[in-house]
Amino acid sequence: MNRTIQRIGILTSGGDAPGMNAAIRAAFRRLKACSKDNEVVLFREGLNGLAGRLEVNHLSEINRSDLRGIIHRGGTFIGTGRIPELKPAPADCPDPDAWEKRRQEITDVAVVNLRQLRLSGVIVLGGDGSFKGMDHIRRAYEVRYNEPLRLVGIPATIDNDIWGTDASIGFDTALNSTVDALRKLRDTCESHRRCAILEVMGNSSGWLALAAGIAGGATTLMIPERPETYDIELVLARVRAAVRLNYRSIVIVMAEGVRKSSGYKDLPDRLRELIENDDKIRQYQGGRSLETRVNIIGYIARGGQPTAADNLLASELGFEAANAVTDESLTNPVMIAIQRGQLTRVAFDEVVRNSPRLVEETSPMVTVARSLLISADQDF
Repeated sequence: MNRTIQRIGILTSGGDAPGMNAAIRAAFRRLKACSKDNEVVLFREGLNGLAGRLEVNHLSEINRSDLRGIIHRGGTFIGTGRIPELKPAPADCPDPDAWEKRRQEITDVAVVNLRQLRLSGVIVLGGDGSFKGMDHIRRAYEVRYNEPLRLVGIPATIDNDIWGTDASIGFDTALNSTVDALRKLRDTCESHRRCAILEVMGNSSGWLALAAGIAGGATTLMIPERPETYDIELVLARVRAAVRLNYRSIVIVMAEGVRKSSGYKDLPDRLRELIENDDKIRQYQGGRSLETRVNIIGYIARGGQPTAADNLLASELGFEAANAVTDESLTNPVMIAIQRGQLTRVAFDEVVRNSPRLVEETSPMVTVARSLLISADQDF
């Protein structure tokens, strides 16, 4: 592996994920360990910074002291953001030509900025949208300048839905925060004999809701990929079974994406009304309704100090990303992944093509959930 002097850009894009700072720190330290003359350029505000005014959106001449103390902080200290216009025009776009023109303008600015900074390669931390946006920019760069741009991705999203890796930065922290909220809800539900609907993050994938439901002992859960989990009548039947079995606390975990996949934006409130007005539940409770509350954990799951597991994963991925981005034999973009406990490089185009990684019917966690969560005919 050739370790010539290189200039590497690093950016965090998309939703923030606890552990991003640890990955930046690890990549920086490894790059400098390879050669003290290696330079690191940090982009502010994610892809927005890359496609913005250079004088206010990048930090160069970074040294070790600039990154001290960031490993314990949540979020990303260089900021993040999204650029929806980097995607192709959506089907319902009222003016596809204007969208495409704007997309080209953004791409052109980013490409010129990359060239102007004389970068040898770029490390991007983010999820599905960030990878697709950066890959689009990378392809445009190579077409314009007829030379490759080394691109290395680090999976960082609390949704844990990046194809090709077993885990992504931020998931463990978000899972712990979500389970903590679930446990607190169980305490108050237990005291009052109530039902709670806990809406958690997860727009297209239900990994967070699924893992939190299992780890936190939820009564049942709803995820966007599996229609049977959010069939209102089936969910109601499971709640009836819990009441019949004298559960004092009933917690339903729902991924936010279920609102869209079910076609009901007000699904939690619909479900709450059904539970509180159900005659069978009243009969089981001696004529009393089951009070039900809707709770949304939202962005709280993203915040806070990263767990040790997230910082460890981030440090490993950042270290290996630095090795990859300075590897002059690397001809095609890659993502650094963790598979069965081992670091590996996965072809970037495969990651982009196959993401997001959704919860499949055959997932072992689905099998576990079916066994552990309540069923409508539960008899023990």
